Amino acid sequence: MVSFKVYYEANIANAEHLKNEIISLLKTNSRTKPNLEPGGAIYKWFTNNLMKTLTGPLGLSTRGVRHYEPNLVTSLINLEPHEYKEGEPEWMAKDDVVDFADTGNWPKMDHIIDYFNSLSDREREKIVKKPYEQVNAEVEQWDKELAEQEKSDSKLKEDTDYEVIGKDGEFTWVKLKTKAAYECEGEGMGHCVGGYDPDDSNNTIISLWDKKGQPHVTIEMAHYPGFQGAGGPKFEDTPPGQRGDLDEIVQIKGKQNEAPVGKYKDITARFVKKWLDKGEFNEQAKSIRDLESSRIVRDDGKGIGMFRHEGDDGAWHWYFEDSKIWDKIYKIDVVPVQQARLQDIKKRMFDDPSIGLLVDADVNLSHGFFEEIPKELANVRGITDGDLIVNDNRLTSLKNSPDNIEGSVFAADNELETLEGGPSMVDGDFKVNKNNLKNLKGLPEHISGDLHINMNPLESLKGAENTVVGGTVFVGGWGKKDYTVHNPPNPGSESDAPDFMKRGNIVDAFKHIGKGKPTGELWPGKFSDTLGEVQYIPKHVNIYPPRNEPNRPRL
Repeated sequence: MVSFKVYYEANIANAEHLKNEIISLLKTNSRTKPNLEPGGAIYKWFTNNLMKTLTGPLGLSTRGVRHYEPNLVTSLINLEPHEYKEGEPEWMAKDDVVDFADTGNWPKMDHIIDYFNSLSDREREKIVKKPYEQVNAEVEQWDKELAEQEKSDSKLKEDTDYEVIGKDGEFTWVKLKTKAAYECEGEGMGHCVGGYDPDDSNNTIISLWDKKGQPHVTIEMAHYPGFQGAGGPKFEDTPPGQRGDLDEIVQIKGKQNEAPVGKYKDITARFVKKWLDKGEFNEQAKSIRDLESSRIVRDDGKGIGMFRHEGDDGAWHWYFEDSKIWDKIYKIDVVPVQQARLQDIKKRMFDDPSIGLLVDADVNLSHGFFEEIPKELANVRGITDGDLIVNDNRLTSLKNSPDNIEGSVFAADNELETLEGGPSMVDGDFKVNKNNLKNLKGLPEHISGDLHINMNPLESLKGAENTVVGGTVFVGGWGKKDYTVHNPPNPGSESDAPDFMKRGNIVDAFKHIGKGKPTGELWPGKFSDTLGEVQYIPKHVNIYPPRNEPNRPRL
């Protein structure tokens, strides 16, 4: 295992966790890709060479304390400030110590694996001496060479090399059948499917071709015969005639292992939805554990407009809104959870003769697939000694919120398009980052703590003119981070902010903003210690601790 001493200068406190995630990535890919065994050249490069870049002193460049510049590290992994804990080594208390934030540019790393597998055995052994910078340059050159190769020259034959399985306008879905077809797919798409085994009966490669035979999307499917699903009898204890099969979509890739784009995204979504709807599941299931789905999407669903939910095997599966299986899951798993949350809140409601209906302690509806705040809260005047926690839902507005919140409002990671209908007084922080806000109409008139509006596609600050913010206004994260380029522009600094988001214009847009340090709960470091009305937050930095989902009821 990696020790912290090896990577001391990196200032990444949880280097062990980062390495374990990389090892997990290699193990997952080893199901379908060759040459990933522990001790092999690819394994050594990822666990040694790449780790040295990600955790080495040259990998993490800063401009001031904890202001992370886009570079080799931040184009591959997300970082967040490290919260020092008593008993940790003294070096972890330094201002520039960070944590790996559990997410990374895994498609980029998948693509590097594909490149390594395109090399001869002899050339592959040489990679253990190559630093990341050199490998990255070689991958970029490989991409250019693949893009120049013409699929139309392959002369693949229908029924021999591929089988037509469907049409969508002028596009054709085909099932690849031979090594020649796999190799042409890999060359045309810029990924490693050419190294797969077409004789593996448990894996299938589907491709979307245009009328010239050029591929645009690759789907990998896996087949598991006799799979019973969570909660079912063991395979060996089930008669062969009663064993169900499981089919899953393992990968959905566009060019260079990215998500499908434009019209190809829509075509792929239609195909996957139709495929899912043909699957079977236990329609009599009373809980998610008894669902026993015969078809699932294991990964890459986000790229075609799907959303995640924990499946019957305890892992994340991807679903479409208008599908039979999601209707069932919503009925047996989502609605009961929502009802249990609401009942818990109702038990803590009380009537104050001088104020009206109040709720004591936290109102926690996070991670509940709520599309609106329940109407039962519309008449609640306030929350006493608690927060309004509605983050990670599907809210488009804060309508039906209590009017006065004695704590903070956590509403990040929704689909908020307006703040109208939300609270007017917030005694803590107001956190609406990571939404779809274009203006601030409906912003509370009084926010005692900090205001987090970063990572919204704001077009103006209209609505802020009557608002007093006691703490700091956090902005930044202009648009989504672009992983299709190696070093994307700094996503969130003042230098690339639109004019209305320049510091002076932000201060002028509000009735008042505090000039001291932020008053809310933040990870310790630069952002918590900096004086001033406005701070700019890069997209890939999380600056406050998340609020956890309440315990799920036993269904």
